[in-house]
Amino acid sequence: MVTAGLLNERVRDAHRFLYRPPACRLIARQRGTFGSPPEAVGATPLTGWSTISWWLPGEGPSGSYATPGMVSSDGLMGETPFALRVRAPEDGRYRVLLGGVIETPGTTPLNLHLKIAKNINDDGPQWADDDRVIASCAPGRATSSRGFGALSATVRLQKGETISAGGIADQPFILGTASLPGRTWMSVRWVGRY
Repeated sequence: MVTAGLLNERVRDAHRFLYRPPACRLIARQRGTFGSPPEAVGATPLTGWSTISWWLPGEGPSGSYATPGMVSSDGLMGETPFALRVRAPEDGRYRVLLGGVIETPGTTPLNLHLKIAKNINDDGPQWADDDRVIASCAPGRATSSRGFGALSATVRLQKGETISAGGIADQPFILGTASLPGRTWMSVRWVGRY
């Protein structure tokens, strides 16, 4: 027997989900610093694989949003929370786009690198695990000390798995330069079932 509840579940709710799939767009919060800005996450330059930190939607520069449950606080800098990863709210395929800035003020690096990875819990050696890495690139130079890179990938995620972005340089560096708000960003969108 067909009931109103069954029709809602199989027709209305399915169409609503397809019309508004889980998605987010995040703006980076500067990670590492050479003395400014004071609100950067971390008080010193970065020196190894580091995860990009994100403003929570509604905090920091405009232009960020998230389906409830995709982004939550991973820590505080001062009294402002920041996120390090995006959580999949549903099983499926997700399109991940990343635009990133790495800067090594006062030096000219020989090597800059950005990655997108899944289920990274911290900085460091997990970023070297090829089973976790989804995509990587060597950013192009904008100046002698600044690189801009972009990545795109589609990945299968189970509910609760996470996506992070990270970077490294061969000189002390910062990620998500605050002087260029919105230039380091990540977008994650559900695009279909497995």
